[in-house]
Amino acid sequence: MEQKERLHTSANPVETVLSGLYKNACVGADAISALLCEVDNGKLRRELFEQRAWYRSQMQRIRAQMAEIWLEPLERGETARKWSRFMIRAKARVGMTVQAAAKLMVEGTQMGMVQLHQLLNRAENIPDDLRAQVQDILTHEQGLLDRLCPYL
Repeated sequence: MEQKERLHTSANPVETVLSGLYKNACVGADAISALLCEVDNGKLRRELFEQRAWYRSQMQRIRAQMAEIWLEPLERGETARKWSRFMIRAKARVGMTVQAAAKLMVEGTQMGMVQLHQLLNRAENIPDDLRAQVQDILTHEQGLLDRLCPYL
């Protein structure tokens, strides 16, 4: 039975933030995996591989943090992953240029950053170290955007 994609609905803001961070990393890693099949440019492929590795390391880190508070992360549903892959393949059929691939990455990264800002702004009562962790992720994401913009 497929688990629905959603955040934990806990009143605990730490659980909510960790769940949101985990989802962000999962979506990023999955999207990059689907996009990599369509990208031929060596420099952009390297950037995507490095970013996917970073997302995967974040997933491990956050999973460990969640385990410390007896929380199991909710994995993205197979339907959501299939939909993401389908959208990338559909865009590739009309021609996946380096610019088009970079645009998809920029748009996805921006959406993720918006969701992280919303998560952070709605979680007033979280520890300072968790708030700093979200800020560090946002800083990393901004760096990714800066590295992708020359490909547009």
